[in-house]
Amino acid sequence: MTNIQGLISSLAPDALAALQERGPDQQLDRDMLDALDRAAGGPGEGRGYYIVRGSLTPLESRQYFLRDDVVDAIWAPASPEGIKRADS
Repeated sequence: MTNIQGLISSLAPDALAALQERGPDQQLDRDMLDALDRAAGGPGEGRGYYIVRGSLTPLESRQYFLRDDVVDAIWAPASPEGIKRADS
C-alpha cells in the first residue's frame, strides 16, 4: 500500500523542488526514480508511485511517470482544509 504523503515528506528537498520545477507530466529520469525509491524505503520501493507509459519492452526504453494521485498530492493547490483557525 502506498503512503503518498509519507513519500513526499521523505523526499530530499532538492528532489521535491526538482519535481515541482519540471511539472506534473514530466518523464522521470533515472536520478528521479532513485530519489523516489530512497524516499519510499530503498531500491525498487518507489514502484508503487510511478507507472510506465508506452511499451514495457525493451526495458531500457521504458518511460516512467508519476501516478495521477501522486501528481495531485504534489501539485495540489493550498487549501484552508486542515488549517486550524486561530479562534478555534
